[in-house]
Parts: sequence; structure tokens; C-alpha cells
Amino acid sequence: MIKRKLLYSKEVTLDDDKKIRLEYNMTESLDSGNEKPYYGIQIIKNLEDNFEMDEVRGISFSREKVEKVAKILFENIVTPISMVEIVDDLITLEVV
Repeated sequence: MIKRKLLYSKEVTLDDDKKIRLEYNMTESLDSGNEKPYYGIQIIKNLEDNFEMDEVRGISFSREKVEKVAKILFENIVTPISMVEIVDDLITLEVV
């Protein structure tokens, strides 16, 4: 079972005055072999009738670490299309 919690949302106005709504969610999953939940991040992008979503599950068992990653993504207006690479870099470089 996966739980989702909205951490941040932001509306961004593009050059052509269209508005994008971004939602940054934390996911919580339970592994059948482990009682401890692991956390991930999901970003949802809405632009008019277009919907885009991507997520990275199982980033860490630390809720605080995943919240820090989500905050960095939010502050830098990361969209779903580039999220996976950026999360990988943040974790690999141990930025958080």
C-alpha cells in the first residue's frame, strides 16, 4: 500500500501567460519483508488539460531526508521530466 502526502504546491506562469501547477508529494510504502516504511517523491504537473507525473519510490527509510529532497525540488521548480536524474544526483552526491 502506498500513501501520498502533499508537501508543496506551486503555480508558475510561463512566457505565454499559461499557468503550470506543480505538486510535490511524499510517498510512503511498506515492503512486505520489512515493517519499516520507505519514502519516495512524486511530482505532478498540470498545464491546462495536460497532466504529467513521475515518481521515485524507495529513496530512503528517512522521512526527513526525503522531505529535504522534496524541498530542493520545489525551490528549484523541478518538473516530472527531469526529476529522476536530479534526485539521483542529490542522493549520489549526498547533498541531503
